Amino acid sequence: MRPDPLPGSVRAPVVPGRRPLTGHAGRFRGDALRFVCELRRYGPVSKISIGPRPVHVVSSPDLVRELLTSQARSFDKGAMFDALRVPLGDGLITASGDRHLCHRRLLQPAFHHARIARYADVMAERSLARAASWDPGTTLDLVPEIDRLTLDILLRTLFAAPQDPDLHTAVKDWLSVKYHAMRLALSPLHAWAERLPLLPAWRPPDDGPLRRLVAVQHRIVDAYRATGHDRGDLLSMLLLAGGPDGALTDAEVTDELITLFLAGTGTVSASLAWTLYEVSRRPDVQRRLHDELDTVLAGRPCAFDDLPALVYTRQVLTEALRLHPPSWLLMRRAVRPVTLGGVRLPPGAEVFFSPYALHRDPRSYEEPDRFAPDRWSGRAAAKAARHTYLPFGAGARLCLGEDFAWTELTLALASFTARRSLAPAGSAPVRPLAGTVLRPDRLLLSAHARPS
Repeated sequence: MRPDPLPGSVRAPVVPGRRPLTGHAGRFRGDALRFVCELRRYGPVSKISIGPRPVHVVSSPDLVRELLTSQARSFDKGAMFDALRVPLGDGLITASGDRHLCHRRLLQPAFHHARIARYADVMAERSLARAASWDPGTTLDLVPEIDRLTLDILLRTLFAAPQDPDLHTAVKDWLSVKYHAMRLALSPLHAWAERLPLLPAWRPPDDGPLRRLVAVQHRIVDAYRATGHDRGDLLSMLLLAGGPDGALTDAEVTDELITLFLAGTGTVSASLAWTLYEVSRRPDVQRRLHDELDTVLAGRPCAFDDLPALVYTRQVLTEALRLHPPSWLLMRRAVRPVTLGGVRLPPGAEVFFSPYALHRDPRSYEEPDRFAPDRWSGRAAAKAARHTYLPFGAGARLCLGEDFAWTELTLALASFTARRSLAPAGSAPVRPLAGTVLRPDRLLLSAHARPS
């Protein structure tokens, strides 16, 4: 018999469809995005299972706010981050508790406004160069193009002169491994392996790409430490960072560099790809973008100082990230007894919540599946309830590079759209891939030159 809930607490309803051995894992393999949206019908807190692992799913914005702010210290990272720790090390994304707070304080100066203004020169120059290579009248799959662009920008902002011949190879090998972290977190085999001796069929992630990337980074860090100069890049800021607890060790620096590789590639590239997808399908949105870019830029390339005037451009990006948040599913684990929505969670309890589902909840957004940038204009934007919009997280775990990402996305969107009109090419639908980030499988677009 199941134990009765504690006095004053309630039991979360169990979502139907649980299968022997696998639980609800099959629903994630089938149509994960539809599944996380359906969970809200079972109440603010519901219960599913991944293999033998019980999971509570929070579908209420108010409870998500509680989870991320007022009760944040009662939780650390969950199953996905256990899986990420092998390919990612122990940087800011996977760290918890005092280590997370300490490293966050040390890294904050690298993302101050003045520093981002310096990075913006690289973002604008590389975005313009990548966009200019797309000949008018041709069709291109923009997914690999955007991946190359965001990696190029990241390497040039992390390292003033990314010349190490092994760096690009090591980064690409590592990126191919880290995309499997979400699959591991939602795998019933992964959950069973926690309870049983190592299963014959179970294979943990290969840590070879991480070791090779760390070795390359150690060589670069040694060269930086030998001179001690601030080269104006992110690595210089990491090495110069210090506080009451001292500076970062070389091992901690490489962990944080790897964290930046994750945040600065998959998240930004997916967001830009989805934005171009939405823009290409809507001539009216393109016309308004073109009008704004023509007025603000007057034919010159977009620069950091132009960003405050690109109001509609920011609304387009904001709406694209509402419909397609890169972090579509996030996880926490209780570290002490805690109550959410009347449901008592013991230490070790896994909790999921989905920004994707929150962003498409009709209780928070009118016509939630419609792409409508004007919902973010003036008074309309002020009506959005807190914690109904979480493309970069919230609370102590709010993405430290949020302003970096908005700057890069705005400059890149302006570069790709200011001088060309975009249109979908081909009849095959764009399919969302719900992995560690939510990304399109491909994005075939045709470009047409605008009259000068």
